[in-house]
Amino acid sequence: RIKKKVKKILTVYDLIHEKFDYLYDKSLLNYKKKSLQFADEIICISHNTKKDLLNFYDVEESKITVIHLGVEPKKDIEKLHLDKKIILYVGDRRRYKNFDKFLKAYASSSKLINNFEIICFGGGEFISEEIDFIKNLNIPEGKVKQISGHDNLLNDLYKSAEFLIVPSLYEGFGLPILEAMSFGCPVLCGNNSSIPEVANNAALYFDADEVDSIKNKMEIFLDNSEIKTKLISDGLENVKKFSWENCAKKTLEVYKKKN
Repeated sequence: RIKKKVKKILTVYDLIHEKFDYLYDKSLLNYKKKSLQFADEIICISHNTKKDLLNFYDVEESKITVIHLGVEPKKDIEKLHLDKKIILYVGDRRRYKNFDKFLKAYASSSKLINNFEIICFGGGEFISEEIDFIKNLNIPEGKVKQISGHDNLLNDLYKSAEFLIVPSLYEGFGLPILEAMSFGCPVLCGNNSSIPEVANNAALYFDADEVDSIKNKMEIFLDNSEIKTKLISDGLENVKKFSWENCAKKTLEVYKKKN
């Protein structure tokens, strides 16, 4: 039961269930709609999330405050000594994450297969359908691996990967983008949703709907060391715009806000 006299502040991370409603249980939307109706203040983690929220719901814009998430810049970057160059993929691989198109792009290029291995961090072990999909693409065995572990391992992978790939069709924010940049890891990502808002000019963008676009940008990265150097430099500058301290400060201001 929602207490009427208590100020209610709601944080909205994304509108994935609305934009991809055919993939999810629609009953979840009823609860969200009710929560939005009772909210006195709403925090959105990106301007894109705010735009989507206003598009899907009848919400007073004056109630909404955009507060970006943060990341702490890292120092003394050291790389692991790996036998192969790796492309790093982080997190869930299902639904709108568009992992299948990324694999198709990789499989369609002998240049990429010969020069890179793929490491998927987190997201659970490959299920049988994924294993079959990889085999059907004729990707050599051992070229695509899944591992899990603590943040220290992920940080080591950020430090050591040739680049982070983010083929997602939609993100409410995209925190791994900033995490990668903070470790000097270049980012290749789709030009959609909140991603350009977070990555700014510090990423190499592709059309996430097009396999050829994903492939071409990966090959361009492979062939141009100047692009890599620039992405690393721009990425380290970009993360300075996002801090947890600023996120906490602005969040506290919303919680202290009087009607």
